Amino acid sequence: MAPRSSRGKSGKAKGEKKRKEEKVVPSVLDIAVITPYDAQVILKGISTDKILDVRRLLANHVETCHLTNYSLTHEIKGQRLNDKVEVATLKPCLLKMIEEDYTEEAQAVSHVRRLLDIVACTTRFAKPRSSRSPPPSSPDARPKKTRTHQAREQPSPSNGKAGGSESPSDPPVSAISQSLDMAVIHPTPKLSEFYDFFSLSHLTPPIHSLKRCPKDDTGERRDGDYFEIQMKICNGKLVNVVASVKGFYTQGKVFQQSHSLVDLLQQLSRAFANGYELLMKAFIEHNKFGNLPYGFRANTWLVPPSVMESPTKFPSLPAEDENWGGNGGGQGRHGEHDLRPWATDFAILASLPCKTEEERVVRDRKAFLLHSLFVDVSTFRAVEAICQLINSDSSAKDVKHHAPGSVGLEDRVGDLYISVKRDAADANSKYKETLNRDQHAEEIAQRNLLKGITADENVVIRDTISLGNVIVKHCGYTAQVRVVTKKKIGKIEARDLEIDDQPNGGANSLNLNSLRVLLQNSGDSESPGGGQSTKPAADTVEISNHLVRKITKQSLTELEEEPIHSERSIRWELGSCWMQHLQKKEAPSENLSINPDDIDEDEQAVKGLGKQFKLLKKRERKQNATATSSGLGGNDTSPSVDSNLVAETHGESTSEAELRKLIPEEAFVRLEETGSGLHLKSAEELLQMAHRYYDEIALPKLVTDFGSLELSPVDGHTLTDFMHLRGLKMHSLGRVVELAEKLPHIQSLCIHEMVTRAFKHVLKAVVASVENIEDLSAAVASTLNFLLGSGGVEDNETLNEDCLLRLQWLRTFLARRFGWTLKDEFQHIRKSSILRGLCHKVGLELVPRDYDMDSQNPFMKSDIISMVPVCKHVVCSSADGRTLLESSKVALDKGKLEEAVTYGTKALAKMIAVCGPCHRTTASAYSLLAVVLYHTGDFNQATIYQQKALDINERELGLDHPDTMKSYGDLSVFYYRLQHIELALKYVNRALFLLQFTCGLSHPNTAATYINVAMMEEGMGNVHVALRYLHEALKCNQRLLGADHIQTAASFHAIAIALSLMEAFSLSVQHEQTTLKILQAKLGPEDLRTQDAAAWLEYFESKALEQQEAARNGTPKPDVSIASKGHLSVSDLLDYISSDQDLKRSEVHKKQRRAKVLQIEDKPTQALSEATADNAILQDSPESTKAAVDSITAEAGPGTVDMDEQDQEGDDAVRHEAGVSTLSVEETTSDEGWQEANPKGRSGNTIGRKFNRRRPLLAKLNISNSEYAKVSTSSSRREIISPVKKAALRSHTTETSPLKQLKGSSLSAGEDSVKKQSKAPLPKVSPSPPNLATMASKSLSYKQVALAPPGTRNAT
Repeated sequence: MAPRSSRGKSGKAKGEKKRKEEKVVPSVLDIAVITPYDAQVILKGISTDKILDVRRLLANHVETCHLTNYSLTHEIKGQRLNDKVEVATLKPCLLKMIEEDYTEEAQAVSHVRRLLDIVACTTRFAKPRSSRSPPPSSPDARPKKTRTHQAREQPSPSNGKAGGSESPSDPPVSAISQSLDMAVIHPTPKLSEFYDFFSLSHLTPPIHSLKRCPKDDTGERRDGDYFEIQMKICNGKLVNVVASVKGFYTQGKVFQQSHSLVDLLQQLSRAFANGYELLMKAFIEHNKFGNLPYGFRANTWLVPPSVMESPTKFPSLPAEDENWGGNGGGQGRHGEHDLRPWATDFAILASLPCKTEEERVVRDRKAFLLHSLFVDVSTFRAVEAICQLINSDSSAKDVKHHAPGSVGLEDRVGDLYISVKRDAADANSKYKETLNRDQHAEEIAQRNLLKGITADENVVIRDTISLGNVIVKHCGYTAQVRVVTKKKIGKIEARDLEIDDQPNGGANSLNLNSLRVLLQNSGDSESPGGGQSTKPAADTVEISNHLVRKITKQSLTELEEEPIHSERSIRWELGSCWMQHLQKKEAPSENLSINPDDIDEDEQAVKGLGKQFKLLKKRERKQNATATSSGLGGNDTSPSVDSNLVAETHGESTSEAELRKLIPEEAFVRLEETGSGLHLKSAEELLQMAHRYYDEIALPKLVTDFGSLELSPVDGHTLTDFMHLRGLKMHSLGRVVELAEKLPHIQSLCIHEMVTRAFKHVLKAVVASVENIEDLSAAVASTLNFLLGSGGVEDNETLNEDCLLRLQWLRTFLARRFGWTLKDEFQHIRKSSILRGLCHKVGLELVPRDYDMDSQNPFMKSDIISMVPVCKHVVCSSADGRTLLESSKVALDKGKLEEAVTYGTKALAKMIAVCGPCHRTTASAYSLLAVVLYHTGDFNQATIYQQKALDINERELGLDHPDTMKSYGDLSVFYYRLQHIELALKYVNRALFLLQFTCGLSHPNTAATYINVAMMEEGMGNVHVALRYLHEALKCNQRLLGADHIQTAASFHAIAIALSLMEAFSLSVQHEQTTLKILQAKLGPEDLRTQDAAAWLEYFESKALEQQEAARNGTPKPDVSIASKGHLSVSDLLDYISSDQDLKRSEVHKKQRRAKVLQIEDKPTQALSEATADNAILQDSPESTKAAVDSITAEAGPGTVDMDEQDQEGDDAVRHEAGVSTLSVEETTSDEGWQEANPKGRSGNTIGRKFNRRRPLLAKLNISNSEYAKVSTSSSRREIISPVKKAALRSHTTETSPLKQLKGSSLSAGEDSVKKQSKAPLPKVSPSPPNLATMASKSLSYKQVALAPPGTRNAT
């Protein structure tokens, strides 16, 4: 959907404005900066960058990263340029760094902190020596694992009985199983290695220690001196340095002074200079383009390894070290904003003008700043109040006032009302609270539904009640901070809202983990070191174990006795999605002439699904007898609701009057203008219809999108966000498992999330039951052992009492809360994923240690470092920005690259204007624009934007957040395209490392990453490893998605090309035959991707025939493949493919090849799949090929690069879904690793550009985005070059160049998967070979690789 235009403007004015805006596209810009050392560095920036961005680039450059206090000067713009000055306005683009005096002590302190931050990677992320040896329980770990594995393979009788009538050994019993996992080719990831990616511990630290000297110990101080520090440098010498206004100087016989501390130390010590130089070299080896390993915050559930050496003090990372001016970020930490008139400010905010986009940008910026400040202030005050109660409970003997379930504190600070309640020591407390709210449940559901169906771009900001409410859960307490609305606030006068901008562009936002409460104390009997200490006292362990059992048994009893309760609450997002669905259904009826095309589009949206998904669609049709065969699960069932709506909208004047009383007149008019007829319904009828929409359309549509991979959650957070953004409640997870019968990876994620949510209640109840904070770590460790330990397997037959209790409680809880029966799935659960989810939901920080989940007690008291707050609130951003991002995705899906770039650029500008350059939503806009620019062939700019996104995601979201994973994966592709294969392999392996801890090895995203790794391993010459990755990815896609899914076709094709690179052309033919068969069945013979597959098949067949002829005649073997001609340009490469040798043979074998293609189309897909996947060895005769295939090894060719991203926005009524687009591009290189940027490439003027190419490359990228991607249904495609279509392919797209179409395209693939493909006029394949170059340069790829990316978790 294109962004809305303001009303009242003429069409001509709109057209002129649109043409003007489309010309504004970003470009790579070389920014020359003269350093204080009179050297010049060239920074790669973007034409939209500002001086603030230049400062960040300098901070990520090895020659300037240690400089902090300077100004930038331009010969025309003058001195001390403001951070908001745009770089594009600087002519020439040459800046000079001018060292400025340290006018404040804080500036000198910040400079010292920067040096500590730079050297931190040499010491803070290395595993402590004490943790490098196995824990005490490790000697018997191996046999335990063996026994447990055997037990898992054959479930115990108790599991079988609980599972019902099915046999325990029957494979269908378990919805998840380790048998679905791909083989581990890379070394199995370990939690203890989590921080190894950032560690440079192999280097000698340039500085061993640094401390501030007490003022009493310093000598005479001169004017302008601030403080003195003592450092122990790498050669063991102690150096005393004084910080002053002019810089840093030494005291002693020789006076030396320098503006920079690094410069001073380099002058003083050659050892330091050498050590620092080695560190900078290591930075370049880590990543020569930026993303330097410093500036980290402790914002992940695994604490930095250095904490293990001193868990009672939790040594902060330099960025958060308060001793050197650091902190956990945020505003209002010291109460300076507590007394702000919040109620008045929010009322003014809701009344600000918002009719035009310009007005909304101003309003949204003020809303973002005010709400961010309110959330920070509320969080600080809530945590402060909770800590006050914790301290009082720990010191007071009488704790009756703060007993579990009681209100411990109520306070009023200005307009803020703060209430703190002790959580109930009951695992069923949330259910009981739900029952207590039943008398108001219908009223709340009605209010939420009306809010949703009348929602517009102002819905979040005008809901001041939700906007002014923050809930913080911490250490067994729940605090609520809300704005108390003044009753007599009266009519707000037309006035502006004054609020300050965030410092440093919002780069130092609040890190909730910095508000941790440490659970370790110096009196603990266990010594620090993550498992190397002795076990805690037996009585402490027994008390904690008894508490866990008591709570679990009590909960089990209540669960078995409680009546069945059907929760029918409604999220307001459901109403919004319902309205979108109704409007989408009405669109075809408004113009009957285009109705057939629309139906075709819907049909194509699910063409890529495998056979097993047909059952889902049939089931949905049965639910509604009046459903039509639109081809999409959601649309199949919709007529039952829609037809009832039409039938019931007669003579409803009473209902209309009733509805007018419930909603504002403006909202009622907006609802009436939608044409849905809902304004004629009563509130009760609307609720009934919404519930039918929920059951009959929304849930099946969600599962259908999971099957088509338009949505691809990777963990519980992304799954939760996808459901919440569609208004779906998490109690429907059991229903989702049933609907996803043929999607094992979705069933696995749902089961893991249900188990995590169930265990969360037990853990929270235990935490709430502990009265003394000093006992909390032992209680948490005992609870985790009870929930995740092996339970003590004896003789592989019986389980101990704790294990039986756990399973019985879990089965009962899941049956009651989710309506789903647990069978034998728990024994196949990924316990590391459960642990990660529990830490996120409860707020735990653990030691990064390899926990032996097969032992009875994998956790110890010393492993539980701290608890951190869990905060819930509405998210504020720009609705217009999200609309522009959606437009960019849709344009990219349709192949309209210029529009995609324009919309993406405008969206990014709007997000920066509203949220600032360093916010997580802005990072999502950076990421989307990076993918769009990649599709245009601008790898340089794509890399720059994605690096910006990664820096923000690491800092704001955490080191293992799905968005962070996505950034690692995207960057690996961009680096690969710039021919930095080692760097690409490093980043893609990091993404794979994180994916294995979230979704495991049995997931389409992990399979896609396997293909990425294969491509890069082949580039490194590890061809045997590459083919193993490809083979495992193929088997995984077959198991999870089916043998006839388009994702499976992509895997077949990748292997076909890999085999061709080692001359196994007969095997390539058979794999490509399967690819063609799948695509013909799913997309039809006219689809461009199907034609490409046919062209590849023709190429492989011609090479196979040449190979056979050479063997018979004894002539030299043909050239291995087009990969050997990587030095050629695109046009020359295509000429090579159409060489005279090929032309001579093509006439001889033309009829034979055509006959074979026709025979292929008649072969069963399943037979081909089995023959190629499982018996490939028997289908090729050359000895070299046989030997390679026997070991599942061969040279891997074009790999498929799958980068995903899906994000969510909690403050808007609209939902969004992942779109993924893939394409084929050529590699380019230069001396510096950057290719020359040519913005004309998006305007069709790149015909003359030459790009080097190693081999036909499949590079898949995701185009969805975080926080705001509200694409109703987006597509994903895979593109490759068709090297052997002997045809002149006339492109239907005239506004783009051949290069752009080659690189960026599936230009006709559009919204709803591939529905736009059929609309484009398709060229016919002619037998004339001379125009092959023209054909291939304009051909569009066939691959439908619909992988959706990791999403992001919402703060709501």
